[in-house]
Amino acid sequence: MKCIFCGYNDSKVVDSRYLKDTSIRRRRECLMCHKRFTTYETVETNPMVVTNVDNMREPFKTEKLAESINYATYCVDLSVEVEDIVSKIETKLFALQKQEITTADIVKVALDVLMEVSAMACLVYYTQHTDCDNFDGIRRFINR
Repeated sequence: MKCIFCGYNDSKVVDSRYLKDTSIRRRRECLMCHKRFTTYETVETNPMVVTNVDNMREPFKTEKLAESINYATYCVDLSVEVEDIVSKIETKLFALQKQEITTADIVKVALDVLMEVSAMACLVYYTQHTDCDNFDGIRRFINR
């Protein structure tokens, strides 16, 4: 690892810590100038492509998922953090081992995860992301 202070090409790892989002924080010391700096390593994943209902394709965006989960859980008292919910949904989506997923795949996985956390948040998410233009669809969803 190249030193950020002097540019020397070698350093030693002084300390490593695993962070909860599957990344590693490393404290390094330059072997030339002996100054310390921090690096973060994350696992590179192949980007998923999302196909929406209009057959438009776009890269999967965690921020977009987080925004919709925030909306669904806005008025709900949760026992877990929204970031943890989003992380669990992402993990399950990657476990599908598909390069291309549909918005329906995302909705199905998100509903399963939200049902474990809060039935009300799950219902809000369902009404937000499905074509429920009447109460019969909502009633069927609640009774499932």
